[in-house]
Amino acid sequence: MSSAVAVTSRSVEETRILGASLAPLLLPGDVVSLSGDLGAGKTVFVQGVAAALGVSRRVTSPSFVIVHHYEGAYPIVHMDVYRLNSFQEVLDLGFEELLDPEAIMFVEWGEAVTPLLPRRYLEVEMRRAMNPDDPTDRVIAFRPRGAEWGRKVQAMSQTAETLLAAASAETTQRSRFSSAPIPRARDHRGVNDGKGSGA
Repeated sequence: MSSAVAVTSRSVEETRILGASLAPLLLPGDVVSLSGDLGAGKTVFVQGVAAALGVSRRVTSPSFVIVHHYEGAYPIVHMDVYRLNSFQEVLDLGFEELLDPEAIMFVEWGEAVTPLLPRRYLEVEMRRAMNPDDPTDRVIAFRPRGAEWGRKVQAMSQTAETLLAAASAETTQRSRFSSAPIPRARDHRGVNDGKGSGA
């Protein structure tokens, strides 16, 4: 697995910029797993991607409806498995059909269904930075699963550096990305195989 890169997003708008920086590299069949803290900006990230891909509809959290579909340059499937309790529930929703080779798929809380994901995908982990001076800060790690995703993450980080610098009021710019991965943390009770409690 390629090393992760991490960046601190200082605002909702910066999180959208990160999503927009990834968008030009996405192709039908790509899968992005979004994990991390509750309320850390997973849907905001998807909003940035969708806007850059020409989606005109408002992008909202699929938490209660489980799946949203959007049309842009490519079809987008936006799924949230937070409220599902077993792999069987995910499969019953037609997960295998939602892995459409003609669409780009985003799975919020995707770490809970890792065994169902393809071998090659991108994991995006979003965590609160625990900065008492600015509670809006988020540390976002991009973990490529597969060499192709490693190349896409590298290209995304270069684009994001330029866009973040352009949006910043700082006159002296330094690299915002680090190659150091951040520790994993899970807030989800865990989707299980249906035989245990998932706790």
